[in-house]
Parts: sequence; structure tokens; C-alpha cells
Amino acid sequence: MSTVPYEIIEMEEAEYRNHPALANTDIKNAQLLLLGKQPHTPKKALREGTMLHAAILEPHVWEQMGKRVPDKQASRIDRIAKTALNYPLLSELLEHPKVQIEKCVFWKDPITGLECKAKPDLFIEGEVVVDLKTTSRTWRDAFEKQVLRNDFDRQIAFYNIPLEAPIARVIGVSKVSKGRLFRLEWEKDDPYLKAGKEKADILLKKLADTPELIEQAINLRSFKKRI
Repeated sequence: MSTVPYEIIEMEEAEYRNHPALANTDIKNAQLLLLGKQPHTPKKALREGTMLHAAILEPHVWEQMGKRVPDKQASRIDRIAKTALNYPLLSELLEHPKVQIEKCVFWKDPITGLECKAKPDLFIEGEVVVDLKTTSRTWRDAFEKQVLRNDFDRQIAFYNIPLEAPIARVIGVSKVSKGRLFRLEWEKDDPYLKAGKEKADILLKKLADTPELIEQAINLRSFKKRI
């Protein structure tokens, strides 16, 4: 049972994005601000990742979304998602009776008192928290290197602050190999996750000590919508 009280709330995407609680993206943007950098997310990669997430995790959402996508692209997304869903690893998670998919989690950070939020791709309370990532990598080693250098440790550790799941897992879905899966996972006390938690704690403390940094990081949400 988690020692950090939290709520799981059904919420529309726009409402979740605009909620003032701090998300992993806000923490990331705060880090970029402290480093004197601006956020940048390639629009094409963001759109394709969103579509694949929907096709795999929320088929009912993809059914509507796919109608607004060129047929060739929609067919490609369908093929990748179908291949991914054929893997027992993913299908078993999605069919678990207690699985929570794309649910909004809200909590108060136990160290700083800051209101925080997360929207893990899926989690099973008391068992596992999972993030699904699309990738252009075709081999597991290359995907692992990509994950390790992109601060994923901080992201998954932040998601797990309230959930305290014993296992944190990332599942990579290769866009190039038409749905091949790559699985990485760590136990809660693994040094990798501990390092990620330390990164998250440092940035949350900096945000708590610098209210103007919170405002600047939140303002970058609208910047992200424009890119």
C-alpha cells in the first residue's frame, strides 16, 4: 500500500493539461529553463507517437482519430499496433482485471508539498507502472541507450512517487520494425530508479524554492502546443 495519498481521476485531456498541478513535462521544462534552453519536440514524432499510443492503448479513441489521418498512414499505424498487441507481454497487461489505462493521478509531493500530477500509460496498483514509448530503433540495445540518455529514470520515478509500484517498466514499440517490442524494467529499489527519484526531488525542491520558476515552466505548456 502506498505511503503517499493519491487520487485517480477520469479527466479530459485538455482539462488535465491545463490543471495547475506539476507534471513531469513541467519538471523537464524547469530543468531546461535552469540550463538556459528552450523545449523542442518534433511535431511529426509527437503526432505519430500519440496515434500509436491511442491505437494500442485506447482503440476507441484511435477509431475516431484514424478517420482524420491519410489512409496510408492510418494503415501503417494499424499494422504496427496489431503486431505490438500480438505480444503476450503487452496483451496480458492490457487484459489484467485491475489495469488502469491513461488515468490521471494527483498527489501532494511528500517532500515539498507541491501539487503534482501524472498520466502513466498504464499501471496496476501494487504491481507495476508502465510507460509505452515509440521508437525508430530496431534493436533492444539501441533502444536501451536511447532511454538511458533521455532522463527516463526521472520520468518513471516521478510517476512512481505516489504509486510506489514494486516494478517500473518501459515497453518500446519500434515504428521501423512494424511493432517489435523492447522491454526494460527495474525493481523499485534499483539504483537506476533511485537516481531518477533524486533528480526529480532536486528539481521539485528548486521549483518549491522559486515560485517564478513554476510560473515559467507552466507557461511553457502553451509553447509546446505551438510547436
